[in-house]
Amino acid sequence: MISSFSTVIIDDESNARDLMRKLLGEQPYPFDIVGEADDVDAGAKLISQLQPDLIFLDIQLKSGTGFDILARLPNIAGEVIFVTAYNQYAIRAFDFAALGYLLKPLRISDLRDTLRRFFDRQSNRPAADQRLRTFMTNRQGEENRMVVPDVNGFRVLTLPSIIYLRGEINYTRFFLEDKTELLSSKTLKEYERLLSGNGFCRIHQSFLVNISHVTSYQRGEGGVVILSNGDHLDVSRRRKAEFMRYFVR
Repeated sequence: MISSFSTVIIDDESNARDLMRKLLGEQPYPFDIVGEADDVDAGAKLISQLQPDLIFLDIQLKSGTGFDILARLPNIAGEVIFVTAYNQYAIRAFDFAALGYLLKPLRISDLRDTLRRFFDRQSNRPAADQRLRTFMTNRQGEENRMVVPDVNGFRVLTLPSIIYLRGEINYTRFFLEDKTELLSSKTLKEYERLLSGNGFCRIHQSFLVNISHVTSYQRGEGGVVILSNGDHLDVSRRRKAEFMRYFVR
C-alpha cells in the first residue's frame, strides 16, 4: 500500500489555499497537507522544516515571489508545482525544474494530469533509484557506472565519461567525453540527487558538472567554469560557494 505524500500549499490568498485543499481531497491519490503559508519567510521555513514530497507554490506572494523561496533553498528534495494567475513566468519556473505550471483559475483536467505525472514518478522512483545506486556502488575495483534511459532504450555510462548535464525542462542532456550527447527523460534534479557524493556539483539551475572535467574558473558575479570539452558554463551567484568548496581548502 502506498503511503501518503506530504504536501504544503504556499499562496497569499486564503480562498486559493482552501480551493487547493478541497481539490486535493477529491483526487484518487493519498495527499497529506502538512502545512500552509502565505509569504516568503513562512514558506521557506515550512519547506525547510517539513521537507514535503510536494509543494504547491504561488509566484506572487505578500513579501516577494515563489522564486525567492526556491533561491533560499537550493536543495529542495520535493517536487514543485507552480500555481499562478500569471503565464509570463513559465520559462523561469521550469528553470527551477518545476514539475508543473498551473494557471488560475484552475482547470481540473490540468491539475489531474500534473498529479498523475507526480504519482507516476513517485511510484517508479524507489525501484529505479535502487537499481541505479546498486550499479554505481557494488562494482569493487571498477569505474562506477550508471544506466541512463533515453528515447531508444538505455545507455550504460562510466561516471568519468560524463562532462556535464544540462536540464531541459523535464529532460536532461548529457555531454560526454566522446563528444556525443544523450537526452534522458529524467530531470536534472533527479540526477543531482542520484549523483550526490560522486564528484558532481550543481553550479546553476541548468547545469550539473563533473568536477574532474573542470579545467579553469573565471571570476565574476557567479563566475564561469571552463570544462575539458571547451564549453563555458555560468555559475549562479547562490551556488558559487558550494562549487568553490571543491577547490579551496
